[in-house]
Amino acid sequence: MNKTNTLDNKNDYIFDIDEHSFQQKIIEASINRVILVDFWAPWCGPCKQLSPILENIINDCEGRVYLAKINIDENQKIAAQLRIQSIPAVYAFKNKQLADAFQGVLPQKKIIEFIEKVLGESIKKDNSAFYDGIKELISNKQLTQAESLLEEFISENSKDIIAISLYLNCMIESSKFQETNDFISALSKEILDTHKIKSVIANLQIKENSSKGPSLNEIKNIYEKNPKNLDNALILSEKYFVNQMTKNALELLLELYKSHKDKDKIKKTLIKYFEALGDSNEHTKHYRKKFSSIMFV
Repeated sequence: MNKTNTLDNKNDYIFDIDEHSFQQKIIEASINRVILVDFWAPWCGPCKQLSPILENIINDCEGRVYLAKINIDENQKIAAQLRIQSIPAVYAFKNKQLADAFQGVLPQKKIIEFIEKVLGESIKKDNSAFYDGIKELISNKQLTQAESLLEEFISENSKDIIAISLYLNCMIESSKFQETNDFISALSKEILDTHKIKSVIANLQIKENSSKGPSLNEIKNIYEKNPKNLDNALILSEKYFVNQMTKNALELLLELYKSHKDKDKIKKTLIKYFEALGDSNEHTKHYRKKFSSIMFV
């Protein structure tokens, strides 16, 4: 999946402009989205206060609002045309027109209210219905359809962690391990450091490693011949986990923990599965509690 961005930028949504590019990158581009223009100067103390507040809000807008920054010392002509009398000044453009403006440093809440007034809706969309639909498609093994919908969604919401994690898990379920690794390698450190993406990476490592081994039935036969062999039991638990038999995998590990001496190895495997499932997963919550009760008996 390739993401296209037509704006020269600092990141996806925040970029510098000058008076020569103002018509194209602000007026013309505002037909597709709301664009705020922050008029500032290096000597302006309040500008330095406002800038990080604006940038944090814009990053939270996930592409629905862009922020352009223009240094009035270097672009005095456009500042005069727009009658900028004091800075910081923030102008909002929508549908090729000036929609609203404010001057000075406002609290974050007031800036959000300003943006939402121009947008005509809340900054953050409720995408829960979309996520639920994707989860149902993945559960029903309609992976191609889920993947296609997610690619389209992510192209417009490139920092949506939930959508990215669903997309990666969809590719993992399709055994597209190389494509998944390639996609992960292109993610920013900010996204990679989130719990959801760390969970996906743990899930990928487990399933990619397991895909190279024997089948579930073959492993079960090996285990049943010598159920006291810890290595065989751990391989079976991993195969259960990979085949969506999460309860079987975790129950087996708990039984192993009760009877085997090498508890640290079993504990590490449990933690690996919990990390792959994620903290909000019902299996994680349930079996963490069961594991804690066993540990302290």
